[in-house]
Amino acid sequence: MITHTSKLAYKQINDEGTSETQKKTILSIVKLHYNQVKRDMSLREISSKTGIEINAVSGRVNDLKKDGKLQTTVKRKCTITNRLVAPVIPT
Repeated sequence: MITHTSKLAYKQINDEGTSETQKKTILSIVKLHYNQVKRDMSLREISSKTGIEINAVSGRVNDLKKDGKLQTTVKRKCTITNRLVAPVIPT
């Protein structure tokens, strides 16, 4: 269940433009990584490269998937957590 505080925080980051800035940064990093090494990225890997906190990365990646700019690919182990993840690539 989404709390009132979460809704206010989401509205604030959208109103301030933080969400759009984060989405641009994430999309840019994923595209650059994919073009250089032809490999997908996990959320933790994105967080590590961008310095954006994991909870924000998760939300922005979900937004980018809904916008059709990122898509999930074959599950693999994350290079940071060593856990099975559904990484993303640019569409």
